[in-house]
Amino acid sequence: MPDATDDHIGARIAEQRKLAHLTQRGLAQKAHVSFSLLSKVESGHRPASPAIVAACARALGIESSVLVGQPYAAEQRADRFDAPMAAIRASLENWDVPLDSLTPPRPLEEIVKDVQGLGEDRRRADYLKTAAKAPALIDELVEAAHRHEGTRQERAHRLLAYTYRCVHDVAYKLGHIDLGSSVLVRMSYSADRSGDPYMVILNSYLRAQSCFNTGRHDVGLRLMERSLAEVEENARRGDTSALCVQGNLRLRATMLAARQRPGDKEQAETARAQWREAWDTASQLGGDTQNYVMSFGPSNTLIHKVALEVELGNYGRAVKDAEDIHLPEEFGLAYPDRVSHYFIDLSRAQLWTGDRQGAFASLLKARAAAPQQTKFHPHVRETMAALRRADRESGESLLHYARWLGL
Repeated sequence: MPDATDDHIGARIAEQRKLAHLTQRGLAQKAHVSFSLLSKVESGHRPASPAIVAACARALGIESSVLVGQPYAAEQRADRFDAPMAAIRASLENWDVPLDSLTPPRPLEEIVKDVQGLGEDRRRADYLKTAAKAPALIDELVEAAHRHEGTRQERAHRLLAYTYRCVHDVAYKLGHIDLGSSVLVRMSYSADRSGDPYMVILNSYLRAQSCFNTGRHDVGLRLMERSLAEVEENARRGDTSALCVQGNLRLRATMLAARQRPGDKEQAETARAQWREAWDTASQLGGDTQNYVMSFGPSNTLIHKVALEVELGNYGRAVKDAEDIHLPEEFGLAYPDRVSHYFIDLSRAQLWTGDRQGAFASLLKARAAAPQQTKFHPHVRETMAALRRADRESGESLLHYARWLGL
């Protein structure tokens, strides 16, 4: 088990608790977590799970990003994110005003290729490239939506909603929570005008992701419940898009349920029941399926099985479940972001079961799959800091990785 220092999320929880003039017992009561667990988290003897972080943040009246230290401004500045992120903020200023002075937009048939390329950048978790390309596409598609009518206007809004979806990933993963919320408002506007009910559901799916940061898991679960009802009939008929959407909604409901009441055994079983529903959907598809809205299949569902047990604090069970996961090569090529996230979760479980060598090996695999996602993921930094604390004589590889993260 890693040694405790003041360089971890638990220490930030303690700092914010003191600023709020709360005792440990007082915060535990407000956050609805056990006093014993909070004490161990603050001292660094238990990991600060996202559920604990969200519960404490809500009780303290702050966002989770404050406790995990996001955004990592210095590192993002060094990696030249400042200009693209500023351009994204500027592009969001207009969504409903036609600007006839602008260069006329290209035909939608040309723009769609760039939007598809943006989606590929997003799946590779290439945040810098996504952020650099998106502002011009947003401006062009907003203008196209004003100039077209009927089904072509709907198509412009559909492309715009998907572009916002890509931008939201960048904002959320980099810890720019306020920007992510603004993106979702713009996405909702275009999704409602896209003529595509799945785009509206995708917006709800992303809204539920934002609920992780605010701790409003109840809101997120209600959004998933409503969206599942909307897609149920088409999924029952075996529609591929509906099944892919249904599966992802159930996986999101799984993680929301897991984080809703930390340490509650009944809630843990509710989360596992959600996962089993997702597995049933994956079984109906029969294999990993790429879809224009949300891709889905057995591989991603198995990845979430490990993530679920990590969220619940069952690290040994998570490691055991991972032994049966053998991700197809084509899955790794198509979805490096999901592969990276899997190894990030696995590294946390390995660390807290005493397998420090395995934990570092998983971090290396996460970086190989999606470097930018790994570099700016708070759990990577937390795991890496714990590995360095546990090994006072850190080897060169460990030190090099820590320097790459900016630790």
